[in-house]
This record gives sequence, structure tokens and C-alpha cells, in this order.
Amino acid sequence: MNSLMIKGRAGSPGYAIGKLYVYKRRRLQSKKYKITDTDKEYSRFEAAKEAALKGIEDLYQRTRTAAGASNADIFSAQSMILKDEDYIKKIRDNIVDEKKNAEWAVSDASRFFYEIFSSLEDESVRAKAIDLKDVSNNLISLLTDTGSDIDIKEPVIFAADYILPGEFIQIDKGMIKGIVMAEGSAYSHVVILAKTLGIPVVLGPGIKSSLSGRETLINGNEGTVVVSPDEQMRKEYLSLIDKERIYRTGLKEYKGRKAVTGEGKQIQIFANVGSLADVKEAIDNDCEAVGLVRTEFMFLERDKLPTEEDHYRAYKEIVEAMNGKPVVFRTMDIGADKKMLSYKHIHEENPALGKRAIRICITDKEIFIPQLKGILRAARHGDVSVMYPMIISKTEVLKINNIMEEAVEELEAAGLEYGEVKKGVMIETPAAALISDELASMVDFMSIGTNDLTQYTLALDRANSELAPFYDPYHEGVFKLIKYTVDNAHKAGIKVAVCGELAADTKITRQLMDLGVDALSVSPRRILELKRFICNL
Repeated sequence: MNSLMIKGRAGSPGYAIGKLYVYKRRRLQSKKYKITDTDKEYSRFEAAKEAALKGIEDLYQRTRTAAGASNADIFSAQSMILKDEDYIKKIRDNIVDEKKNAEWAVSDASRFFYEIFSSLEDESVRAKAIDLKDVSNNLISLLTDTGSDIDIKEPVIFAADYILPGEFIQIDKGMIKGIVMAEGSAYSHVVILAKTLGIPVVLGPGIKSSLSGRETLINGNEGTVVVSPDEQMRKEYLSLIDKERIYRTGLKEYKGRKAVTGEGKQIQIFANVGSLADVKEAIDNDCEAVGLVRTEFMFLERDKLPTEEDHYRAYKEIVEAMNGKPVVFRTMDIGADKKMLSYKHIHEENPALGKRAIRICITDKEIFIPQLKGILRAARHGDVSVMYPMIISKTEVLKINNIMEEAVEELEAAGLEYGEVKKGVMIETPAAALISDELASMVDFMSIGTNDLTQYTLALDRANSELAPFYDPYHEGVFKLIKYTVDNAHKAGIKVAVCGELAADTKITRQLMDLGVDALSVSPRRILELKRFICNL
């Protein structure tokens, strides 16, 4: 049988070999017919919507356990679609005014909004069209009592035109060696999930159903697929897979070791986490501390704002899991592309420059004070710090300190015990970097968020794929701001961590160390890789 080489695009790195499973999605049969009892039909839709919301909550929890809260946010976005006024109004109008049955009404609304999303130039926005398709398909499945027809009985290379996040998370990951998708991008939720779980992905090529069952190789680094490989190619891939396994096994040797170069230069390695599951992975990978807890997981999946008790219980779990190692809680960083169901976000022409993060917290204390009280109470159980995002001025820090005093007074008035916390700010704007000498005298530590710092320094939306040729994470202006911040911090006797994507970029690890950065805070999966790299410098 002749080998077939198919060229696609790299999606998620890694190599895999296995039997090919080509999934041809069964077309949902949403019959079209006119109805007379519109109230009854809309009630049928409402029941399906409530069932879908409960299903999404289950998927959120399963994803959070398997891949962390940041990945589970996919399903927060889907909840928002199911509560979106325009989407629901379109369905209601279809049922009440057009007398369409519920399945037809949902299908029509889905097609209407899908065409709008998928036609936009921004690739990250186009990816949201898949969320819409997932939500709508789920509704139609519930209305027609049609379940999934994915039937995998052994580990396979899974090929499809596209994979919906809801489908992906329900498949046993032990059954997926690799993925080939004809549609999708590096921004698609399934690719992001696959990267987190270490599953290689190739994007672009459509795979014919007739090839199903054949042995197949995929290379997620180069974006290639080989169906029915010859013996020599098969041996080469098995060797690559073995080398990758040995590499991963070898990383375990760096547990318990400090990140010290051959010249004796040391840097600390912290973890960025978004859930208790992330914390456990960070501990398994020997993190020295949690340098950033993304507390957005407390807000994104709720219809109501979390209470002080909600915050306390969640943060206490994380602190206790770290068993005495330091934990830094970043206060809520909502806004821009992250919206709360429980908060009335105003329409903004440029949300990245709008009311987000600390700007919401300072102006809406009913959100901020319960979170601060939860952090203060959790501080009784370990070494806790609090860190404020998107700072641009000393005035903001003074306002935050006053709000913190209010939180302390409320705890004392209620007779609740709390602990001491160290206070820090994130340097994510050029303004903060340029006054870092003054900020350094007001806080106990600083952390540089290079993702936003780069975006705002370059005046460039990093989520806009059209601007990719202009996006330069290694721009000298960014590094000058990092250097200036580190120098000012050290003059004030405090430490600085880097917690953006550059923290895990080994191309510039040496440069960050030479600039004097004290710690690098990265995803749990990258801790041992980074430690290994530093120890071999």
C-alpha cells in the first residue's frame, strides 16, 4: 500500500502514530415546520436551554479538573452565548413571530450569527464562531433527543472537518493520540486544550473517509500527516516519539534542584495557575511558589458575584495545597476579552484600553472588598501575597490601600480572623514601568506582565492576526522597560518576577537573568523544562 503524505499547518507540537479514525459528523435533523402554540414551543426551547446550561457547567468542571480553569473558560464563553440577549431574541422572534419550531429557530439563529462571526478578519474572534456552533448543535441535539455518534474503541489519530470543544472534552483523552482538523486555527479552543494535554495537532488537511483504519503518522511540529507509512518512516517516527518520551522522563531528574547556571547564577521558578488542579500540577513539577493565581475563575462561570465566603474557601484550598510555599493572588482581571455574566459591562469601542482589572475593582467595591477579605482570611493558612493588575499611577495604589483598610475593618467588626499579606503590583503598562521607582517604595514586590506590557508598548493588539507581522515580543523598547523596572525595584530592596509569555521563552532566558530578574513564573507544564534549560546554560 503506497504512502500518502499530506501537508498541513502546525497546531500543537509532538508526534503520534496510530490507526486513523475519520469522523464524519452526522447531520442533525432539525425538521422545519410551522407551529401554532408559540408559548408551548418557546417553553420547549427554554427547557432545552436550561439543560444545556447544566451540561456546560458539567463540562466546565470536567475541563477545570483535566486542564485547569483557564482552559475551562471556553465553557464560560458558551454560557454567555446561551444568555446573550441578541441570540435569544433571534430565537424567540423565530418562534413567536415566524411560527418556526424550536429546532428550526435555533438553526436559523445559529446560521445568522455564525456568518457574522466567521466573516470577521480577527482570527481570535472568528474562533468564537465555533463556540456558537457548539452551543447551537447542543441545543438542537437536546430538542431532537440526538446524542453524539463518536464511537472510538481504541487509541486513534482522530481526523475531522472540525471538533467542537464539547465533543472533545467528552472523549476519553487516552483514546486520542493525535488530531487532524480541516478547519480551525492556533486560536481555536480545541487546539489550546490539546496543547495543554500534550496531544499533537495538524491543521488544514481534509482526510477522506476511505482512509479510515489505516496506520497514520502525524507531526504537530511541522504540520504533516503520513497515511500508510513505509517501514523506514515508521521507524523514524517511533524513534522521535521515544526521544520525546525520554526527554519528558529526563525532566523528572530536575525535581528538587535549583535553577542555577553552570556559572552559579540562580533564578527562582514559580507557577502561574488558574485552579486547584493547576496547583497540584505545579507541585508535581516542583514549583518554588505560585507566582500568579488568576482569580478570574471565581467570576467567569457564575450568574451571581462570589461572596466573601466563596473567595475564602477557594483560596484556602490553594494555600493549604502549597503547604507553606508562597502564593500570590492576583486580584480580579476582568474586562477586555473576559466578561462576567454577573456584571453589566458597558459597550466599549476599544475594551483593551477600557474599564478592566483594577479599574473595575476601584470603582465597584462590592466586587473588590469581598475578594480582599477572602484573601486576607486565607492568609491565616500560609504565606500569602496579593497583587494588583493594570496599575498606572501611585494614586491607584493609595486608593487600593484605603479599600484594603476597609476590608480589614469589616473583618474585625465581624470578629473574623485574618492574616498579614504582602502587597505587590503588576507592571503591564509603560506608565507603570516609567514610575516604577515611585511604585517600588509603596509595595513589597513587583511582577512584570510581559503580554500586556508588549501590547501597550507597541500600541498593537496581540490578538489581531492581521498585525502578526508587526508584533515583536523581543522589541528593544520592552526590554528597556523591564531593565528600568528591575533596577528601580532592586534600589528599593524588593524583588521582581516576570510572569508573561516571555518568562517561558528560552530564547531570552539568559537575557532576563542578565537584566536581574529574580523569578520567572510560568505554566506548571513548563517548570521542569525551564529549570533544565537554565541548569545547562
